[in-house]
Amino acid sequence: MSEYNICYSLDKNYIEQFSVSLVSILKNASVKDNINIYVLDGGLKKSDKSDIELLKNIKNFNIEYIKMEVKDFSSCPMLKDNNKHYKNYHVTLPTYFRFLLPEVLPKVDKILYLDCDVIVRTSLEELFNTDIKNSPAAMVLDVETKKESERLNIKKYFNAGVMLINLGYWRKNAISAELFEFGKKHKDIILWQDQDIINCVLDGKIKELDEKWNYQFFLYNNIKAKSLTNASILHLSGRFKPWLMPFEHPVYDCYYYYLTYTKYAPKILEYRQNSFGKSLKNNIGGTTTNILINATDEDLKKLYSEVNKIYGFTNESFEYLKKLFDEEVSQIYTYVNEALEKKVQEVSIEIYDNINEAIEEKTQQVFPKVYDYLNEAIEEKTQQVFPKVYDYLNEAIEKKNNEINLIYEEISKNYKYTEKIVAELRDELTK
Repeated sequence: MSEYNICYSLDKNYIEQFSVSLVSILKNASVKDNINIYVLDGGLKKSDKSDIELLKNIKNFNIEYIKMEVKDFSSCPMLKDNNKHYKNYHVTLPTYFRFLLPEVLPKVDKILYLDCDVIVRTSLEELFNTDIKNSPAAMVLDVETKKESERLNIKKYFNAGVMLINLGYWRKNAISAELFEFGKKHKDIILWQDQDIINCVLDGKIKELDEKWNYQFFLYNNIKAKSLTNASILHLSGRFKPWLMPFEHPVYDCYYYYLTYTKYAPKILEYRQNSFGKSLKNNIGGTTTNILINATDEDLKKLYSEVNKIYGFTNESFEYLKKLFDEEVSQIYTYVNEALEKKVQEVSIEIYDNINEAIEEKTQQVFPKVYDYLNEAIEEKTQQVFPKVYDYLNEAIEKKNNEINLIYEEISKNYKYTEKIVAELRDELTK
């Protein structure tokens, strides 16, 4: 069995992103992987922690919360405090929590630190097998390494969103104290906060990793479909985030896919509605620091093709799902008619309220719940089921079968499914 220690640093503002990142690890881990998650806690709520426990249904893991005191980092320079241009920059103070990892995890010698905006797409076994016995850390070069290294007068500049850290080395060489001291003395040159400090203090000592372990997608000016396909860790670096700057893009669909496994899945509808009709180019007013400005139509088609192979909702799977749904609707008509014939007035009133709410809100929550209720109705054929399943049934009766298709089309625009999800539904429906 392989044991992996993984660390995140966050407060209550990044619980959604952390959940998505954790799900991506669990969904792509090997059966033999024993995963230990350490959270440098900047103020999570009990309810947040309870929701995270539910993710163990995907794959079991160990988790430990380490309470951090924000005041201990009051001397650390913040980008938004020193530069009006970056007043709304997304990086928060908890990113500095990693400076104290050797102290708060005294029994751990090797750990993988991940930003909350990374998506893991493979097992991490290969990364953890990287030899860093003589290095303080292993990292991937930042996309703008040339510019940033010249700014700081260092050899190379690495992106700190993914760090395989040798905590034994840090303890032996008092790296933590050095990081804090550098931040205090050189606030005038610090731009990208802890990332700048880490690069300056560890200059010339960091082991370079292949870019697939921290593929900083939205920082590239040009991109190849093969690079995205090979990326083991996809980093939503920079300001382009599904939750901050909405637009339509296949990489955002990667985020939505894993988001469906969390309690924050309803936000997909909001994000998709906000991004409807917006491309990366026209959403930011033609800025040249994005990958679509210089991309050809062929490049874009390849990107979408590669992503959709993994995350897309194919026409074949959609038709299969639609067929299953239509068959269940036909079967349930009989039960509905029986209820109406018996003049169950209380049921009818509640059904009418429920269907109006479903039609008006069109929330993505409705779809999975209705599917559960349809299965329950078919198996149990009980009157109690009617108030729940009628969200779709009454609409089908009144507007005929073509109205069901319209509702289906509306929901499918905002909801991504994989062939695996369809397979899981098929298994549940055929039990």
